[in-house]
Amino acid sequence: MNTKLEVIFDGDCGLCRASVDWMTRHDSRAVTTATASSECTWTDADQQPFLETVVVRDENGVTYYRSDAVAEVLSSLSGPWRAFGRVLRFVNRLRIVRAFHDFCYNQVSKNRRSISNVLVKVGILDSSCRIPARHVER
Repeated sequence: MNTKLEVIFDGDCGLCRASVDWMTRHDSRAVTTATASSECTWTDADQQPFLETVVVRDENGVTYYRSDAVAEVLSSLSGPWRAFGRVLRFVNRLRIVRAFHDFCYNQVSKNRRSISNVLVKVGILDSSCRIPARHVER
């Protein structure tokens, strides 16, 4: 049985929204989502990480950030994604591996709006991916 997860993400980011849409297409029963800007109801959590990374909380109240959050989400999905997530979760036990994965995650996170803009320009994300107009560079 899948563990139910709640995912908080940057709702102003096209790449983030596309990732969440992908997750829910693969298993909407395992993942519920909310945007950090408006729908997060975690009053007991520090709000700062919501502005910097995806934040995932499982049914037991355990909170995950960055690559650990990605591993938890993938582990909760069905099919081959579950196996991939479990492998990622396992290798992230090694601090050096988690540090590398988090470094990569942080680089994408810092540049997520620019990456979203490029993906829209080259046609990978369409403009309906809900990027606010103020973020789209023309």
